[in-house]
Amino acid sequence: MDRPSLERLFSACDINRSGVIEYEDFTVVCRELNVPDDEIRTLFNKFGASADGCINYSKFSSRFQEVSATLDFASFGASPQSQGSPWDEFQSRLDDATGFLSGRLCDQLAELYQAIYSTSEPLLLQHYEGLVDALVSESKERRLESEQVETSFRRLPRNGPFSVNLIIYLSVTGYTYLMFMLWDIMQQ
Repeated sequence: MDRPSLERLFSACDINRSGVIEYEDFTVVCRELNVPDDEIRTLFNKFGASADGCINYSKFSSRFQEVSATLDFASFGASPQSQGSPWDEFQSRLDDATGFLSGRLCDQLAELYQAIYSTSEPLLLQHYEGLVDALVSESKERRLESEQVETSFRRLPRNGPFSVNLIIYLSVTGYTYLMFMLWDIMQQ
């Protein structure tokens, strides 16, 4: 692995940004990768933690190839009791909030998730999951905002000067979706 990639990996494992990887940081990352609890301490020790119980970048980089050669990354993340696809399991961890995404987008995200999952690159998968989680959260927030705006629009007088001025403002500021929603409400 090249130096920039190794540095990014080290940073991802240094959760609290202390400049070293503490056992707690390492445990969090390993659990996210579904590394069995009984193997976490063994892996941590293979990196040659210092007397204070931390792994610095020098130890991490010098031992990474040796330690990673002994790992079966494909086995991490596979749970024997799971019946669904990895994407289904991820969706359930999101409380199925992916319903806020369009069907086509959700299908594309699922396809890419499966492709990343099959590469056995756990950190890449972890970053992708974070991105999907942020996308779902933002989509959910936008939908809730739209519903609140629509409710507010429905309370406006149908053909008053405020409604007309609001339509003009929305068209000028680029909120065409909201402009058309208000127009439809006014026509009812």
